[in-house]
Amino acid sequence: MAKDYSKLNALIVDDDPILRLVMTKELGTVGMQSLAVSNGTEAILSLKKTKFDFILMDIAMPGQDGLDATRWIRDMSETVNNGIPIFAVTGYSSEEHTAEILDAGFNEHFVKPFDLPKVLKSLDKYFWKLD
Repeated sequence: MAKDYSKLNALIVDDDPILRLVMTKELGTVGMQSLAVSNGTEAILSLKKTKFDFILMDIAMPGQDGLDATRWIRDMSETVNNGIPIFAVTGYSSEEHTAEILDAGFNEHFVKPFDLPKVLKSLDKYFWKLD
């Protein structure tokens, strides 16, 4: 199956407006559509209204952080998005942080800065059979 990233719709969750813009533009270079929001509360509200294929989520955000938001998403029965792949994109890089992130329900952990090739490689595992 050919990889057509333009068919994927991403939810970007990060409190830094510059990083939201960078991720939106980077995903756009491979044809992806995305919506960018600034915290976990906005992410949950967006998931109740729109179907996304995956989420790129920061961990440390004011209000509802990425760990709490991911736990909520995993428990949400009123949305079709509760099984969605969620990727942490964060500055936290220790093994303890990775364990906490995965225990919260994230599928993958990426350390900032945003690295599109790494993200695409992970998306391939979820949306296209690897060779």
